[in-house]
Amino acid sequence: MEKLRSANKNVLGTYDTPPTWVSDESIPGKVLKLGLTTDVRLCGPCAASAQRENGFYGRHLPLLEAGAVFVKYGFLVERTVFVKWVDGTVQYQSINVMSNVLSGIVKAIPFDSVSSLTPVGVSGLYLTTPSQQHRLDAADPHVRDLWLQALRSALEMRQFQVQKIEEETAARVALEHQEMTRVMIGLESIELRKTHMQQTRLEKNQSRREALRAKYGLDVATTTGP
Repeated sequence: MEKLRSANKNVLGTYDTPPTWVSDESIPGKVLKLGLTTDVRLCGPCAASAQRENGFYGRHLPLLEAGAVFVKYGFLVERTVFVKWVDGTVQYQSINVMSNVLSGIVKAIPFDSVSSLTPVGVSGLYLTTPSQQHRLDAADPHVRDLWLQALRSALEMRQFQVQKIEEETAARVALEHQEMTRVMIGLESIELRKTHMQQTRLEKNQSRREALRAKYGLDVATTTGP
C-alpha cells in the first residue's frame, strides 16, 4: 500500500488521505489515522505501521484533543490553564474554572522539541524541552496518569517516525552511493579501454614502420613521418 503525497503526512496528530492500493498479499486491519474504523486490506508493512499507530489515534489522541485543565507553573506565578493538543503542539490558555471562559494569549509547546516526559509530585508532570521544563499539575493523579501515557505514546510515535525517515534516508543515500560507484566503475572501464586501444594502435603503427623499413632496406635515421 503506497501512501499518497501529503504536506502534513509527518505531522503527528493530523489525518491523512487514504492510500492507493498496490496489489499484493493483504492483511485485514483498521487504519484510524485515515479515519478507517472498519477492516480494510493492508499490505504487510502498512499493517505493522497501522497496528503501532492505532493505539495512539484510537485511545490517546482523542484525550489530548479534548483537552483538560491544569495548573501551569511559571517562573514567578502559577495559573490555571486549559491544555489541548493541536496539530503536533501542546497549546495552553488561561481559563476561569468558575465560568469556564478562556482568556489571554494562546501559547504552544512544539512537540518536536519535547525530549522527555516525567511525573512530578502527586498529580504533576514535566514536559522537558531544550530551553525550558514545563510543569503541569492535573486535577487528580488519574488525569495526570492518562495524560502522561498519552503524551508518552505521542513521543514514541514521533521517535518512530524520525527513525523511519532516517532509515529511508540512509537507504536512499546507500542506493545513490551504489549508483555513483557503478558509474565510476563504468567510467574507469571506458578509460581503460581507451588506453588499451591507443596502445594497440601505437603497437600496430610501430609494426608497420618496422615492416616498411625491412621491405625497403631503410634504417631508423632515414625514416620520416609518423
